[in-house]
Amino acid sequence: MTEFITQYAEYLPWVVLGLLLASGIGIPIGEDIIIIPAGVLIGEQMLGPTVWVPTLIAAIIGVATADMLWFMWCTAFGTRLLHRRIIRKFLHPKRLLQAKHQIDQRGIWVVVAARFIPGSRTPAITVAGLMHLRPWRFIVATWSCVVVTAPMQFFAGMLVGYGIASRNTFGALQWIIAAIVLAVVVSALAVVFARSRGRRAEPPRAHAAWLKTYRGTPGSNAG
Repeated sequence: MTEFITQYAEYLPWVVLGLLLASGIGIPIGEDIIIIPAGVLIGEQMLGPTVWVPTLIAAIIGVATADMLWFMWCTAFGTRLLHRRIIRKFLHPKRLLQAKHQIDQRGIWVVVAARFIPGSRTPAITVAGLMHLRPWRFIVATWSCVVVTAPMQFFAGMLVGYGIASRNTFGALQWIIAAIVLAVVVSALAVVFARSRGRRAEPPRAHAAWLKTYRGTPGSNAG
């Protein structure tokens, strides 16, 4: 990926934007392997604001737009998978409604946490789409995080390019942040679980009418 970005350095903002948008239509390209090399390239070649400013803007817009594209795809078409007979055998409607309730209540924090935990971004967006998280909540969560994470990755790459930092240093910092976020998420889940056990009540569920929002009806599209 680094060689590809270097080869088309004169079109850097458009290359970054195009690669990031490609990840929004299902092509498995991590944002970090696009944004960080772009920053490294700018740092190594001492490129000025006429290049790095539009590249940074392209990175922010590209990541946020890609996430929204994938979210909309999962919302519109991904739920068809839940009607497959093999899926329905393992995912009872009651469990589905319980998951929907949790996403409605805490989905925005799931999306936020996933931005900082390596490997969890796409699964979190997929679940948010399948469970029909309100679009405005997803947009707020995504943009709030991207305006932080994209510049962080971009400027880290520039520091590496300038020789001020190393890739290993930034990688270690990413994992430290991920560990902190994961610890907070696990702690919050433990508190919720402990409270639900203390009440000895069945986990709350979303209204059953939500199931009708799926394309087709349970029992159709059996495969």
